[in-house]
Amino acid sequence: MFAKRTNWNLAPNRLSEALAAHRAAGKLLIDMTVSNPTECGFEYDSAAILEALRNPAALSYEPNLRGMKSARRAVANYYSDRGENVSPEDIFLTTSTSEAYSYIFRTLCDPGDEVLIPSPSYPLFDFLADIQD
Repeated sequence: MFAKRTNWNLAPNRLSEALAAHRAAGKLLIDMTVSNPTECGFEYDSAAILEALRNPAALSYEPNLRGMKSARRAVANYYSDRGENVSPEDIFLTTSTSEAYSYIFRTLCDPGDEVLIPSPSYPLFDFLADIQD
């Protein structure tokens, strides 16, 4: 099912078995890895969201793979206020640290390169290094 460049052990382990048993028993589970805010149980002000969407500018979608220009300017201003000179053009915003590390691996490593990972370290380094092509 996965690409041949990975060799992940997908066999059940004590943690995955305990999680399955916990879910099967209907016990409360707070999953701190959920990254989709619509699945976290947050309450949203639907009226305010719908009102914001009435503005035609809110419906414009102009993706920039470095992140929204206004957000990058805000980050640059943050550093400027602290005496650092950073251009918004040099800032790349990512949706997660995993995405940022993915870019770093692709920028610094070639397929087949050996990547030394300290232990303990970021829990996904092994996987992120494996799947980069």
